[in-house]
Amino acid sequence: MICAHCSKSFAIDKIENQRGKGLASEIQCPFCQVWLGKSVVLSWVKIISFYAGVILLVWSYFDSSIREICVPVAIVSIMLMLVTHLMDQLKVTEAPEEEVVDNSEHLQKYR
Repeated sequence: MICAHCSKSFAIDKIENQRGKGLASEIQCPFCQVWLGKSVVLSWVKIISFYAGVILLVWSYFDSSIREICVPVAIVSIMLMLVTHLMDQLKVTEAPEEEVVDNSEHLQKYR
């Protein structure tokens, strides 16, 4: 996995902290201590569009009278699933507070 905050990669077995359950679960990056999660809405759209596409394709295979309707709707559903899969990335849900460093003296030397 790659952290969306510090861009460092880490293995799944290095994750120590997790909060939430189901699709709303979040993990904590072991390097920068930021909480990362995925969009619940995109996950639901991905799941529903996958099962809708599979059900419509199977239904149209066995019932030829609705094949003209089910196949295009199933194709659009599978395309929607692929697009939401590409969009559903880890995002920062809670970043740790950064320390404010007063470096005005250092910057004054170079002005």
